[in-house]
Amino acid sequence: MEYFPALPEQEIKEGQGTLREVAGERLAFFRVAGEIFCIDDTCSHAMASLSSGRVEGRIVTCPLHGGQFDIPTGKPKRLPVTAPVAVHPVEIRDGQVFVGLEEEDDEDY
Repeated sequence: MEYFPALPEQEIKEGQGTLREVAGERLAFFRVAGEIFCIDDTCSHAMASLSSGRVEGRIVTCPLHGGQFDIPTGKPKRLPVTAPVAVHPVEIRDGQVFVGLEEEDDEDY
C-alpha cells in the first residue's frame, strides 16, 4: 500500500463530504465525530458522487436514489444499495491528510 497526499485536514468539515482525485481515483473524505474517513466517491448502485450526498452522523445518503452507506465501514445501510464501497486508510501528517491506496498489479496473467 502506498500513501498519497490528498488535502489539508482543515478542508474536511463535519457533516459534509469533500471530493478529491488522488492518484487517478475519485475519493470522498468525511469527518465523523472528529475522525477523518475516506471512501470511494462513486456509489456502488448508480455511479453517483457520494461526496455530494447528505451526511447525518456516520451515514451518507446517495444523492441519486437515496441509498445509504456507513462511512467508517463502507457497508450499505439502505436500499437500493446492496454492495459496499471501498474504505481507504488515512493518516494525518503535519495537518495534511494522506490516503492509502493499493498498488495496481501490472503483471500479465
